[in-house]
Amino acid sequence: MVPFHRGQCFLGLSRRGGIQIKLNQPKVTEQLTPATFQDVWLEEDPYLQNCVVLDSRFDGEMVERAQLTNMLVKNSSFQHASLPDLFITDVRFENCDFSNADLRGVSIHRASFHNCKMLGVNFADARFTDVSFEQCIGNLSAFVHAKWERVLFEQCQLKDADFFDCKLKQTKFSMCNLDSASFDETSLKGVELS
Repeated sequence: MVPFHRGQCFLGLSRRGGIQIKLNQPKVTEQLTPATFQDVWLEEDPYLQNCVVLDSRFDGEMVERAQLTNMLVKNSSFQHASLPDLFITDVRFENCDFSNADLRGVSIHRASFHNCKMLGVNFADARFTDVSFEQCIGNLSAFVHAKWERVLFEQCQLKDADFFDCKLKQTKFSMCNLDSASFDETSLKGVELS
């Protein structure tokens, strides 16, 4: 169970001197307008905000430098989508499928991913701040050269994931399967594995 306090989540303080993570939760408002990801094509700038996206499919599509802000995204699919340099702030993803998506250079702040499928996702050169992944499947995903601060993976499958040359600050892997995951050239100082 994770206690909440003023939009923050306190994690990882153990009697053995484990790290403490103060994770800022996504600030998603109650009043959201229904939308689909096809709406991003209607805008001059690929920008979606203040909306809820339900049961939308964006499989195989490509959009560069899209921005998603203050959103709830549920039961949606981004399989094989190419979304380089995507910028995400204050977004909750629930039951979404990102399998084999190209998310190179993505910047994700105050976001949560719950029960999402992320098989083989390319997160190369990504930046994550205040991000939680809960009950996600991220096997074979590549987090090469990623930079993280205050990131939680809880009950996730990360078999054969590649964390090459990552900068991980205040990161916790709680009850995750990291079989054959690679952390080559990545310091595990500031990382808790439990």
